[in-house]
Amino acid sequence: MNPNKNTQSIVVLGAGFLSKNITSYLINNSYKVDLIDRNMCDLLDKKSVSSLLKRIPPSSIFIIPAAITRLADEYIYNTKAAYEKNIQIIKNILEGLPNDTKKVIFLSTVDVYGINSTLPISELNKTEPHCFYSKSKLISEDILKKESKLKGFDLAILRLSGSYGQGDSKGSTLHRLVASAISEGSIYLFCNPNIERDYITANDVARITEQIIRNNTAGVFNVATGDSYSIFTISENIFSILGLKSNIKIQMGPYEERPFKVKFDTQYLLNNLTNFKMTSLEDGLKSYIDSFINNKNDK
Repeated sequence: MNPNKNTQSIVVLGAGFLSKNITSYLINNSYKVDLIDRNMCDLLDKKSVSSLLKRIPPSSIFIIPAAITRLADEYIYNTKAAYEKNIQIIKNILEGLPNDTKKVIFLSTVDVYGINSTLPISELNKTEPHCFYSKSKLISEDILKKESKLKGFDLAILRLSGSYGQGDSKGSTLHRLVASAISEGSIYLFCNPNIERDYITANDVARITEQIIRNNTAGVFNVATGDSYSIFTISENIFSILGLKSNIKIQMGPYEERPFKVKFDTQYLLNNLTNFKMTSLEDGLKSYIDSFINNKNDK
């Protein structure tokens, strides 16, 4: 471990569930972290962002997760507004970013590869974003790359697959599946049951982020487990872990336009990590379901 890491100032902009998981993990590993949520700063307000960033210690590391989420894009706004807001937030942050910034870690998405990518998907695959959210992420990546060259900070772009964990949204796929299995004893699938997904735990995202900070790593990385499972198989695993008889009810389309088969090449990421082992879907689901049940019982 880096003996000087306690003196490193880290700023996490945004307070979504990934931000909170990353912040908690870093603090538990003795890093000095400031979590900036929307109550502290409106990232869409250029003056507010500039005023905040002027107070940040020199040579800081900034972690920038999603601002307007993919769920918000599709189910709340479903317009170009979310796209424009995400880009404006990045521009506001970069305009106020101190010149002595050490590093920026940007949480992007594997959705930038589009819906017809050649498998397995590596960082060299062509990017063809198909929705407002993924388009805003790719443009934000490009803006950050240009600014990193101008200001001289290191840049790590993490293209995340689906993530789940403590505090995730009720709108997330795994949250809905687990909640339905526990409360109703059944799972309703409103998507093609054979569609494949690669879900990574929020804790793994936090562990990877910590290693990128500690190893001073830069570049563009696919952040996924490398293992894909159909939504039907994931649902069956949930019932198995709960000790319940599988009861999956499939609702016929039309289905959302998303990649049908996915397989991510994570070798480049793993080559830049030290002795890192991804959490398997089974182990991740067991931990997630235990946490889900305990939190429900606490209410």
